[in-house]
Amino acid sequence: MEFFSQLHDWIYPPATPYVPHYGRGVHSLPNPEEHELFETASKAFVQGERLKGYEYFLSSLTHIGDSKHLTYTVHDDKIIFELLQGCAIIRGIVTEELFTATALIAKSADLHVALKRRFLERNFQLTYVRFCNQNGILTLKLHLDNATITPHKVFFPLREIALNADFEKEMIAGDFKEITLLENDHVRYLTHDQYIHLHGWMLRWIDQTKKSLEGLLANDNTGMVSFSYLALLLKLDYLLIPRKKMAKDIAEKVGSYFMNDEKSTEDKNADLHTYLSELGTMTLETFSTQVYRADYTFSPFDQAMHEEITSFIEESLLKVKWYKSNHSSYVIGAIYRYVALYILYNYGLHPTLRTLMHLHVQVYESDFFEDMGEERLYTPSTNQFNTARIHDCIDSAIVPYKKRYKGLKNFSDLLNYTDLDNFSQSFYFQIKNLDFLES
Repeated sequence: MEFFSQLHDWIYPPATPYVPHYGRGVHSLPNPEEHELFETASKAFVQGERLKGYEYFLSSLTHIGDSKHLTYTVHDDKIIFELLQGCAIIRGIVTEELFTATALIAKSADLHVALKRRFLERNFQLTYVRFCNQNGILTLKLHLDNATITPHKVFFPLREIALNADFEKEMIAGDFKEITLLENDHVRYLTHDQYIHLHGWMLRWIDQTKKSLEGLLANDNTGMVSFSYLALLLKLDYLLIPRKKMAKDIAEKVGSYFMNDEKSTEDKNADLHTYLSELGTMTLETFSTQVYRADYTFSPFDQAMHEEITSFIEESLLKVKWYKSNHSSYVIGAIYRYVALYILYNYGLHPTLRTLMHLHVQVYESDFFEDMGEERLYTPSTNQFNTARIHDCIDSAIVPYKKRYKGLKNFSDLLNYTDLDNFSQSFYFQIKNLDFLES
């Protein structure tokens, strides 16, 4: 039986999980033994083997094929570790008695009084960690007593220091350019040609969206304008992966649109229009300071229930139905794009769902992905889908997890490839019906 199993795998190689390198957060897969290592760490802590427990715990945080984001060295009496979270480096030491971790932010002397007050106020908002002035350096610090330690008591504090160190350094870099960040050399800036490419795509998308809305800016088309602008902002965020002020501004614009305040939809659209116009005039030099790549240990998102995703899709498709019945076909494509991009932007997703949502983005943005060196999934001029490649993409999202979720199946043959409208309708129908019931 083993021979035939090996022969089958040789003839039909198992699908390799595909990890989209777009969007905010972790661009690699979690350790497949994450849960087992977490449980083993818990048992070791109960048995009083604290350093062994920490070793298992840190191992559970490592990602598949990515050893850069977390390194640690085990000694007889301690463990020394270093993890990366965006532009932050968290260094820590574990002994039998204590767990300490620190992240250096900036020199205290460089900070304005108002900024120092902000960090003092932040200490009242944080649960486990604190900002402090340590040897003239603004430092985010975590200190835990190992007397009653468990993996959960380490995970959430460590995640808090990582996420907040990255967030605050990004904030300083975006709003206070005169302040020099400490320990920031590990981030990876792009080549000049790559910046030219991405900057060009940003300007092209903004111009295309504005032209598509010409004649639609009357008050009775506010919904169409909203979907178009939001889809564009989310696309810029997902495909360009901006940082610093640009990332902060996009998050604020998207967040303020959904805020339940006194502003009318027309005023909110005007705000989005103004901001997109500002982006449309951003120079290449400025753009190149806002985009870089980095490694992450923790996702900034909490895992969403599939029911939440399903509910959002159903609500969005009702809007598609309404616009169809009112002969407003233009906005339908924008809504389809918006749905996938918003899910990727707003929810913590299982790797299967994340890869599938990325697939939908790839179909609609085939020009961009082809320019990035990837295979085209859809050709608008001929209305042709690359069905073989779409099948393989879905395979890479489904097959690696079928052992755990028996109900997952490759649904590429159930998709309607007549046109983009039918493709998206059938695609989201299949997404809603994904079976994540563990076997």
